[in-house]
Amino acid sequence: MITTPTSTPPARRLRAAIIGFGFDGGDDDQKRVTRSAQCLVVGGSPETHAEMREAVARMELELEEMQSELGDLDPAALAELAFRVDLPELHHIAVRLEDGLERQGRAFRDLSAEELAALLDLDGAEAVVGS
Repeated sequence: MITTPTSTPPARRLRAAIIGFGFDGGDDDQKRVTRSAQCLVVGGSPETHAEMREAVARMELELEEMQSELGDLDPAALAELAFRVDLPELHHIAVRLEDGLERQGRAFRDLSAEELAALLDLDGAEAVVGS
């Protein structure tokens, strides 16, 4: 009888992306979509779409300088990145995640997407934009 040793699966690699939606496209019938390696920007007026593209470019330049991808960042590092590239909404979300993890005494990589969303309490929380 031949036995083969069981192998442990490789560590789970998180894939992360930022998706930005612009809702002020108006009636110009243009479909604006910008894709990059880690981001997707959809919709918006020409001005809004350009602003979102600019924010994505700043973030990806910072990530490149850090030699990291979004999936490599824990909430504290994401908050710092968002602060440096002037994305206050993303900074707010990252800080809330970090606070929730600290309250629960848990690690970011140990939680599922559903558990992370529950930390943010998206259904019961005040709107992030404008707070």
